[in-house]
Amino acid sequence: MLKKELIQELKERLNKRLEQLRETKAGLIESRESDGKSSAGDKYETGVEMIQQEMERTQGQIDQTEKQKEVLSRISLTPNTIIGDGSLVLTDKASYFIGIPFGELKLATGNVYCISTASPIGELLTGAQVGETVTFRDQVIKIVEIK
Repeated sequence: MLKKELIQELKERLNKRLEQLRETKAGLIESRESDGKSSAGDKYETGVEMIQQEMERTQGQIDQTEKQKEVLSRISLTPNTIIGDGSLVLTDKASYFIGIPFGELKLATGNVYCISTASPIGELLTGAQVGETVTFRDQVIKIVEIK
């Protein structure tokens, strides 16, 4: 599994997520504008407020996804000897990409858990080297390779 391919796949999935979020936001704007042409009163105000709250949530998700893309663009493809941001870590239990919190990424070459250094397992792995072990949820995890 190559770090370059993993980062490319993450970028594609983030772009897809951004596209979906922007479509959702456009639909909400359209819905808010059409509600504005309907009846007046409390029912109207409540509907508009709910749409506005959903738009703000969607905008927050857009902002977060754009930040994740920015973080990915700054990650070096140079292999690390000590685990930190940008490390692709292969262990005897699972593979982890330390960079952005994206969750499990299922690839043809295997599954990778995309996590940040702030996650519980990310905190344990950060600073470790090949051959070392960490204990997470009563499981001993051996670091096999860092890319």
